[in-house]
Amino acid sequence: MGHVLAAVFGLAAIAKAADRSGLRRAIVDFGLPARAAAPLGGLLVICELGVAVALAVPPWERGGALGALVLLIGFSVAVALNVSRGRTPACRCFGGLDATPVGWSTVARNGLLASLAAFVAVGGRYPWLFAGLAVTAALAWMGMRRGRGGKVRPGMAAPGFSLPDETGRTWSMDRLLAAHRPLLLVFSDQACGACSALLPQVARWQETHGERITIAVVSGGPQRAGAVAAAGAPDGTGGAPGAAPRRLLADPDRRVTAEYGITATPSAVLIDAERVVLAATAVGAAQIGELVGKALRTPGGPTIARRAVLFASAALAPALASACAAARDIKGIAPSGKQPKQVKSGDGWLCDQRYALCTSAACEPSPDDPNVVLCRCVVEDGYSYGFTSCAERAPRGDRLVSTFSVQHTTSRTHAMTCTGRARWANCLDVTCRVDPHDPHRALCRCQSVESEDFLTFGGDCDTGTCTTVIWSAATRQLPGVAEYKSAMRSIGSPVTFPDACPSGTPRAIDPPGP
Repeated sequence: MGHVLAAVFGLAAIAKAADRSGLRRAIVDFGLPARAAAPLGGLLVICELGVAVALAVPPWERGGALGALVLLIGFSVAVALNVSRGRTPACRCFGGLDATPVGWSTVARNGLLASLAAFVAVGGRYPWLFAGLAVTAALAWMGMRRGRGGKVRPGMAAPGFSLPDETGRTWSMDRLLAAHRPLLLVFSDQACGACSALLPQVARWQETHGERITIAVVSGGPQRAGAVAAAGAPDGTGGAPGAAPRRLLADPDRRVTAEYGITATPSAVLIDAERVVLAATAVGAAQIGELVGKALRTPGGPTIARRAVLFASAALAPALASACAAARDIKGIAPSGKQPKQVKSGDGWLCDQRYALCTSAACEPSPDDPNVVLCRCVVEDGYSYGFTSCAERAPRGDRLVSTFSVQHTTSRTHAMTCTGRARWANCLDVTCRVDPHDPHRALCRCQSVESEDFLTFGGDCDTGTCTTVIWSAATRQLPGVAEYKSAMRSIGSPVTFPDACPSGTPRAIDPPGP
């Protein structure tokens, strides 16, 4: 038992030593002074190494177990204090190997290790007592991890957090709910073109409905990049940059995004004044708009119906304008019955142009950003679907945008479902560059996602690669797929999706058409 604990503490110490900057940031995130981060980090690594060595040497084993018990109790107290205050800093208990947010599951895991350490410290006495404690802690840990693995659901208490905005002001869940209004959390990301197009609309919602609902944007990526991206966001119609929303909260490690189970952006979660999640996570601009309407109908005072009508008018106006523009484009481009160059469908656009196709790409971690993976995709010409307009994703020089299609899939292409929790790449609407050495390939910086139940066209049905390869993939909800099928059918080019791998997996890749 001592050797197991020695391996755990040895790995933790080595991983922390290899991720010193992350360790210092984690110490500050836990509420300790920045000036103390470096010495405390060094002391922590030394203590963990000392405990690991003592546990590995039989004469020192019981002393090492006592040291491990003290460290685990200290860690658990620090985690419990932060979680009880609505703060969920990244754990980094194993350095860069584990940057997930802390929670009560972290306390349960430490309880499991503490029961093992206590058993060693008392010389192996009372085995049934410590076995019971260990089993109880293990079951609690696994149960809480399973609960945190999915998205937040209606009726759940919304996870707490504490994030800075573009001015450096810190916002917690309690502060956002201080006005006793519904709270709409909009999740954006720097690698998401559709998010940039939505942000000006979010700013308009804040201006129009600020007395009824509180709207905050959780922006994944570095704080400086988040503010700049928001300020320069297009207005969604290909026009001039729109206004940046207020309360643009920086989530540099995407910890809060992961805590809410967000795997596709833009997304939004509606929370009531009592911190209870009111509706399922909305994905895409249209669903987010509907969620704003639901927030306006939430009880909270008079004039809600009138404001809802105003919102509906404001929301429908740009959509109607876009539809008219699409009709003009189709009519102008294809007066003699030829296929149109663009078709508006749902929240996105079907465009006939050059694009990057990443549906089966195998990717690698970025050397400079743990939240980005680098994917080598195929350059294609033809129809593809994305959530940004055709003008916004038009090829410029060596710049392309990664979008979705089933172009060049064959009978050997299958949709592989990965059910276990693993890392994958979300490449939809990300910017790519044509490989200067191979014009048929594009290098794309895709968003790194970790979740269960995702689909990829890669892997050749070898599910063992789900955890050994970072595949370009999508959630099983497949946002935009039904709209892509509908748009292709409207131009007289119906598409056939790859079959699911022959393993009894449901045919989730081929949703019913409208």
